[in-house]
Amino acid sequence: MTGSEPTERALLISHLHDQFWSEEYYLAAKLVRKWKGDGTDDWAADLFRELDCVGALPEERRRIVERTNAARRLIKSYFRKPQQFCSRGFLAPEDLRGHLTMAQRLEMLFEIIEPFERARKADYDREMFDFYDDLHRSELERPER
Repeated sequence: MTGSEPTERALLISHLHDQFWSEEYYLAAKLVRKWKGDGTDDWAADLFRELDCVGALPEERRRIVERTNAARRLIKSYFRKPQQFCSRGFLAPEDLRGHLTMAQRLEMLFEIIEPFERARKADYDREMFDFYDDLHRSELERPER
């Protein structure tokens, strides 16, 4: 390990921390939670059905659908980044376990983002979700694991 590696790793962790605690993340989480809470039993699939015909939706509904989808994508990317950094050796799983991916944060991933992915594509890529599940030794509630 070179002298700069711990500093670089600390900066990377700090950057990821700032993203997870940002106003942007908070607003995105609020949007996807509202979508789920206001939706039908098939709330995740409803988003993609509406996206398929977004041009035919009334302007207000189109804006809600597009903003919710953008929020879904943003949150997914926030989880994807740390997973990719770990898989490429820039971070160790221990860097994530206790702080960046605490159990309450992973509820968002497993209860909202994963159902969206499953609704979007039945054979969705489970690598990221399995990574976080394994990170916490499968101790967290993961719907339809």
